[in-house]
Amino acid sequence: MVSHMDSKIITILQKSGAINNKAHKFAKKLIKPDMSIYDIGTKIDNYIIEQGGFPAWPVNLSVNNQAAHNSYSKDSDYKLDENDVLKVDIGVSIDGYITDASQTIVFNKTHEKLRECTFKALESSKKYLEENYKTAKISKIGEIIEEKIRSYGYKPISNLTGHYIDRYKTHDFPSIPNVLSDLDYKFSEFDKAFAIEPFASDGNGFVSEGEKIYIFEFVEDKAIRNQGARQILEEIKKFKGMPFSEYWVGKDLGEFNRKVALRELLRSEIISGYPVLMDKKGCFVSQWEDTFIIDLKEGLLDLVNIHELF
Repeated sequence: MVSHMDSKIITILQKSGAINNKAHKFAKKLIKPDMSIYDIGTKIDNYIIEQGGFPAWPVNLSVNNQAAHNSYSKDSDYKLDENDVLKVDIGVSIDGYITDASQTIVFNKTHEKLRECTFKALESSKKYLEENYKTAKISKIGEIIEEKIRSYGYKPISNLTGHYIDRYKTHDFPSIPNVLSDLDYKFSEFDKAFAIEPFASDGNGFVSEGEKIYIFEFVEDKAIRNQGARQILEEIKKFKGMPFSEYWVGKDLGEFNRKVALRELLRSEIISGYPVLMDKKGCFVSQWEDTFIIDLKEGLLDLVNIHELF
């Protein structure tokens, strides 16, 4: 069993969490029907920077059957509809120390039950962790989440999970399933922050990769001939492995040359992409997420307090 995290790191993570909380409140106030995903995404990412943090990834704005990894793009002029279910997934980095949180926004009351079920699954998970922080197991969290979501008549998404978070690393071992599993690790065994993120669906409860890619990540350094690709590669390295948007790099290359350079980096496997993850067409998905620390002296520390947004 680990002792507890360095107090200086906890302080930085708490600052990150406070910015994440403010960004979510900003998003909730900002987002309305008829707004474009591009406008929403750029405003949220800029807000994080204005508050003294940095987006740990381009804000995820996943609509309806999209569960994760949809983000803003000038190539898409999608505007929100009154019947849409929007997942807003925000990561905030301060010096590589990351907090991760998401909320579901709906405009139509017919989706409120779906929104509520993932929130209640997260709240039930938090309660279990608070009461059993020294002995709490990952397998029990999956059981709690699955039971709560199914009690509402929906399906937990079985191939999406919560996760641990390390410095500059958004997803680290071990994963935290949203269904019952045999992962009997105790949370107190790991000296890192972790994210619990229930997903619920009225579809298959299983996601697959779509064709669209709006989020990228550095894989490894290689020689490449394209001058624009070399320029972007040097910019990418500054993110130290954290995911990025094409609009964060190559701003002086122009639209066409930037896309050519990114395509070359993908082809050479210098970077990889995060395809949009989707359940079946026509269904709806909800998500809530928060980041926590287990401290054996203080107990469970809730870094973002995303419950304030419900």
